[in-house]
Amino acid sequence: MFIQILSAIHNLTTLLFGIFISAFFLGVKQNHKNIFTLLLFSCFEGILYITSFLLFGEIVSNQIYPLIVHLPLTLFLYLYYKYPLISCSTSIFSAYLCCQISNWIGLFTLSITGAKWCYYFSRIITTFITFFLLCHFVCRTTTAIFAKDKRELCIIGFLPFVYYIFDYASTKFSNLLYSGSKAIVEFMGFAFCIAYLVFLLVYFREYEQKQEIRQCSNLMEMQLLSIQKEIEHVKSSKHTLSILRHDMRHHLSIILTLLQNDNTDKAIKYIKKIGEAYDDTIITTYCKNEMLNSVISIYQMRFTDRGISLNCNISCESIPFSEIAFCAILSNALENSMHALEDANIEEKWANLTISNRENCLLLRLENPTRKVPKFIDGVPVSGKKGHDIGVKSIIYYVDQLNGQWHFSVSNGCFIVKVII
Repeated sequence: MFIQILSAIHNLTTLLFGIFISAFFLGVKQNHKNIFTLLLFSCFEGILYITSFLLFGEIVSNQIYPLIVHLPLTLFLYLYYKYPLISCSTSIFSAYLCCQISNWIGLFTLSITGAKWCYYFSRIITTFITFFLLCHFVCRTTTAIFAKDKRELCIIGFLPFVYYIFDYASTKFSNLLYSGSKAIVEFMGFAFCIAYLVFLLVYFREYEQKQEIRQCSNLMEMQLLSIQKEIEHVKSSKHTLSILRHDMRHHLSIILTLLQNDNTDKAIKYIKKIGEAYDDTIITTYCKNEMLNSVISIYQMRFTDRGISLNCNISCESIPFSEIAFCAILSNALENSMHALEDANIEEKWANLTISNRENCLLLRLENPTRKVPKFIDGVPVSGKKGHDIGVKSIIYYVDQLNGQWHFSVSNGCFIVKVII
C-alpha cells in the first residue's frame, strides 16, 4: 500500500512537472493567475490519465501517454497562450528530457538499495529539486531560445525530439533498451553525433550571417562618418568662400592702390596670399571623374594639413563600375595611409597614389613608408586594436563585391595596397 501511494505521488509530481516546466520554458509568467490556470489544466489531464488507467491499464496508458497528455498540452499552449506550435513542441520535448534526471536518480537508488519505495521517494524529491532549479536558473534562458525562428528551433529541438521517440520506442512500446543490443545502446551516441554536426553547420551559417551584418553595420558607420567629414569640409569651404567673396572688393581696392603706387612686387605677393586662401575651396582636376577628383582633392588637403606629401599619378579615363564603391575603397586606403603616417616616427612622410586603366581593368596602388611591419593573417594586415581594422575590412568587402582582387604587402620599407577591379 505504501509503495502504491508513493507511485501515485510520483505520477502526480511528474505530470505537474511536465506541464509547468513546458509552460515556463516558453515564457509563461510564474504568477498566481497562470499557476491556477495550469493547475486546472493539470486536473483535466489527470482525469484523462485516470480514465485511461481504469479502462486500459497502466501499460497501455503509458503507451498512449503522448495522446492523452502531450498532445492536449501542445494544443493548450498553442491556443491559450498563443505560442507557435514548433515552440510548444520543443518545450514539451525538452521538459520530457529533463524528466530523465529524476529517472536516473531513481534507478541509481534502486540499484543500490533494491527497495522499490526508495526508487519512488528519490524520484519525487529529485523532481522537486529539479523543478526549483529549472524555474530559477534555466527558464529565462529557454524563453529567449524558444522565441527564435523555425530553423533554429528545429536544430535546438532535434535532440530532445530524437530522445523522445527513442525512449518511447525502446522502453514504452518494447524492451529494446534493456535487451543488451549494442545497436540500441549506442543509438543515442549516434543521435548526439548527428545533432552536433548539424548544429555546427547551422551555427557556422548563422555566425557568417551575423559577421556579414556586423561588417555591413561597421561599413555604414564608416560611410556616415565619411559623409559627415565631407559635409563639414563643404561647410568650411562654403564659409571661407563667402568671406572671400565679401572681402573681394577690399582686396581689389588694395591691389589697385598698390599698382597705382608702382608697388608691383607687393601687389604680386598680395595676390599670391589671396590665391593660397582660395586653395582650400578648389577641387583639383586629376581625371574626368568629378567624384574621384573630389575625394583625392579632399585627402590632398588633409595630408597637407598634417605635413604629409601625397603624390598622385592619375591616368584613368573612366570607372566602369560603381563610382561610390570605388571611392569608398580609395577613401579607406587614403584614410589608413594618412593615420599610419601621422603616427609613424619617420622624418619624411609621403604617400604615392597611382590609379590607371589597363585592359578594361582599373588599377589602384597606394604606398607609404613604414618602420613597423604589421601582422598579417591570411594576407590581411591586423593591428589587434579594437576598431583599427575596419578600413581594411571595408576595402576587402567592396573589392569582393566588385569581383576584384586586393593585395596588402610590405616591400623595401613601404606598406603597399594594390587593388585590381
